[in-house]
Amino acid sequence: MVIQNLRTETKPQLIPTNAGLRTWASPPEALQQDVVPNDLFYVRNHWTDCPEIDLATYRLVVDGEVENPLSLSFEEVLQMARRRFQVTFECCGNSPVPDYWARATRTGSVMEQIKGHGIMGNAEWAGVSLADVLALAGVKPSAVEVMFEGADHGPDETVGDPPEVTYERSLPLAKATHPDTLLAYEMNGEPLPLNHGFPLRLLVPGWYGMTSVKWLVGIHVLNHEFKGFYQTERYMTQNGPDDENYYTYHTRMKVKSIITSPAPGEVIPAGRYTLAGAAWSGEDEVVKVEISADGGVTWQPATLAARPSAYSWYRWTYDWQPAGPGRYTLMSRATNRSGETQPLEFPNKWDGRGYGNNMVFPVEVQVR
Repeated sequence: MVIQNLRTETKPQLIPTNAGLRTWASPPEALQQDVVPNDLFYVRNHWTDCPEIDLATYRLVVDGEVENPLSLSFEEVLQMARRRFQVTFECCGNSPVPDYWARATRTGSVMEQIKGHGIMGNAEWAGVSLADVLALAGVKPSAVEVMFEGADHGPDETVGDPPEVTYERSLPLAKATHPDTLLAYEMNGEPLPLNHGFPLRLLVPGWYGMTSVKWLVGIHVLNHEFKGFYQTERYMTQNGPDDENYYTYHTRMKVKSIITSPAPGEVIPAGRYTLAGAAWSGEDEVVKVEISADGGVTWQPATLAARPSAYSWYRWTYDWQPAGPGRYTLMSRATNRSGETQPLEFPNKWDGRGYGNNMVFPVEVQVR
């Protein structure tokens, strides 16, 4: 009897990052592409079940400090002027705190290292400018902020208290009326997937992902600062008891870079190898990416490609010639036009949650 060798082809899949299956990281293969496919784009939800909205009865309510309150059907939204461009998203909790990373590296847990940077991605989005919708409603001079209401709600995922809360976030008026802030209904040329907010989501270019409210059902123009649960009780960093500002509330994405090739733990052949990765800095421009192949002792400039839109990541490459076989610690660090550079250490030692962590992280590889 002849037994054939059968090889099973494995397809890249999203990687669960918490026990509640509310957050899924993109695999390394997805982050190696200029645009991350929809089925491999990271997912961050606050509750396990996604709200399912019937387009036949869907209405987007716009009210508050406006002259003409609106109740728009999805078809009415589609009839407005359309905009389309690439935007890089990053979860505010992307990248673990140093203790987590050191433990993952020390134990050789490649999967934990991979999960550490996969809660981000780049996609092409289409929708209407929020400014156009607000203009249609007629924002009053008394307006201060715009609050966005999602259809998702439930108990807080961490402690279950409060027992019932709706996902709501606000934007200052200047960001809400910026022409590039969108109400998105399309992702990579397809209708917005359910996990990404079907049928309509807010899209806030350059800001962390939690600001881009999904399953959008309400836009409420306020004459005061919004103090809701997910605005003031989450997505902030403790600065320590002696700091003038006890909390930092995160909005704009910080300057950051990742190595996408090779992946953590990868074994690569001896000889010349092209390192590759991505860099971004929210609303700012990245002007430099540097690479270290010796754990941060020395740094060399990478080649930075032009980005396709003002809010998408930059792709970079570096032609590397390893000295020989062995274990190497690779690092990348980016600098933006404002002169901000990724720190080599965790930027906030008082807070262990890792929100807004943009420090340089090592990628351990073997050359054989």
